[in-house]
Amino acid sequence: MDGDIQKLVTNFHGRLVADKNHRYKSWEHCYSHFITDDADSNIDISSLHLSFYLASWGMYRGSSFLLWKDYRIHADVVKKLLQNKDLQKLDFSSTGDGELKRIIDLSDWIKGWYKDNIKTLNGEPKTINVTDTLVTKIMLGTLGCIPAYDRYFIDGMRKSGLSYSKLNKSNLQSVVEYYKKHQMEFDGAQKAIYEKTSIHYPAMKLVDMYFWEKGIEYG
Repeated sequence: MDGDIQKLVTNFHGRLVADKNHRYKSWEHCYSHFITDDADSNIDISSLHLSFYLASWGMYRGSSFLLWKDYRIHADVVKKLLQNKDLQKLDFSSTGDGELKRIIDLSDWIKGWYKDNIKTLNGEPKTINVTDTLVTKIMLGTLGCIPAYDRYFIDGMRKSGLSYSKLNKSNLQSVVEYYKKHQMEFDGAQKAIYEKTSIHYPAMKLVDMYFWEKGIEYG
């Protein structure tokens, strides 16, 4: 049901409009901070923004290794993200292989940083598991250049005929091609959200909302 794109995206966003303190707004707060110069000038505050957004979106619960670390664990990752701040401005209607490779390479770097630098949890030696879900949520909340590959998003992808086994350039390319094919509808959703909030939702955030909502609604 590809014609439901604008409806599902605006349905998702409607929850934020109905509740000014909805947890989904944590993405808005984080992304709105990272697109400003303040993000570069105060790494501590940027790390705090990222940490709360991740907690709000479920990345600090259960057995997550982040549960045992304070927000400053993200400082070096934040610095690396800010070195790639131009990814916030990608035009996904004309994005090529080079840009997609940069996104995947950055996701691999982030995953590697946490694995290489977190060796203990609560004083005990531990080999941590850094998931695609965590890494893509980090990048979505700061750069807006990739959707968050969580369970509902992946369910929504598959219901739209896209395959998924693990995060890679080929998989991201299929998502981008889907966006290009349906750009008019995504643009309509983007405009509707901007008219209500004056916040510019980037293309991959719109894609994230659509597949996530589709994964739930048609589950």
